[in-house]
Amino acid sequence: MRAGGKTLICQRPGSTSHAGLWEFPGGKLQQGESEAECLAREIMEELGCHILPLDLIMNAEHEYPGKAVSLGFYRAIPLEGLEAKFIPREGQGVRWVETAELPKMDLLPADRPIAEFLAQGARCKQ
Repeated sequence: MRAGGKTLICQRPGSTSHAGLWEFPGGKLQQGESEAECLAREIMEELGCHILPLDLIMNAEHEYPGKAVSLGFYRAIPLEGLEAKFIPREGQGVRWVETAELPKMDLLPADRPIAEFLAQGARCKQ
C-alpha cells in the first residue's frame, strides 16, 4: 500500500514465525476469492482499514525451509490516505516507510524482491 511517496509495512508479532521481521501486509487466499479481494479483506481484518486494491505489480516465489510461498504484490491505496487509522489487531508494528528506503528494512526474504523493485522506481522518480 502506498501513499505520499511512502509504502506501508507491518512487523510480524512475537508469536509468529519470523517474528520481528517486516513484511508487506496481506494474507492467504480463501476459496473463491480473488487476490485483490483477499488483500482488501486481510487489511481490514489485520489493520481495520479500508483499501482500494489497484493493479498487480509482480509475482514472487520463495522457498522457506519446509514451505514454498507464491505471492502476488498489488498496488493499493488506503481510502483515507496517509491519515488512515490503522488498528494493529494482531499486535504487529505498522509503519509508513519512504519507498526508496524499503531495501534497508529487515524484511521477510519473500518480500525483498518487491522492495528492491519499488525502491528502484522511487529512486528513478527523484
